[in-house]
Amino acid sequence: MSKKVDWLGLLQDSKIREFNEWRMANIFEKIDLSGIDFSRKNLSNAYLNGIKCNGANLSSCNLQRANFAQSEVMNSNLENADLTNAIFIYGNLKNSKLMNANLSGTNFMWSDLRNCDLKGCKFKKTVFVEAKLQNAKIDPLENQSVYLKFAKLD
Repeated sequence: MSKKVDWLGLLQDSKIREFNEWRMANIFEKIDLSGIDFSRKNLSNAYLNGIKCNGANLSSCNLQRANFAQSEVMNSNLENADLTNAIFIYGNLKNSKLMNANLSGTNFMWSDLRNCDLKGCKFKKTVFVEAKLQNAKIDPLENQSVYLKFAKLD
């Protein structure tokens, strides 16, 4: 079985501890999950930093504490996903759908969220410091605890 089948199978079977061990031993391996359907999977705590994941279906996924730092997750479906305490620092999520996702504690510092749909999302201590949010669809943030310092909204 090839390495790709091994790590992809680990993710598809939600064997996150084993995947993370492989990932740390192969940190420079290019991972491309573009177009793959991970809907309803448990990928919590997964080390997905630096991956390419464009056009993927991550809807209703458990992505709590997942590390997507410096990842490319454009044109993806993250509707109803639980992204509690996930890390997207320097992430590129352009044109993605995050409707009704739980973004409590999620860190989008320096991320590109242009043209994303964030309607109905749960925000609590969500970090958008220096994030690009131009043309993002977002409900009014009154009474929400979000950090928007230097975020680009227009």
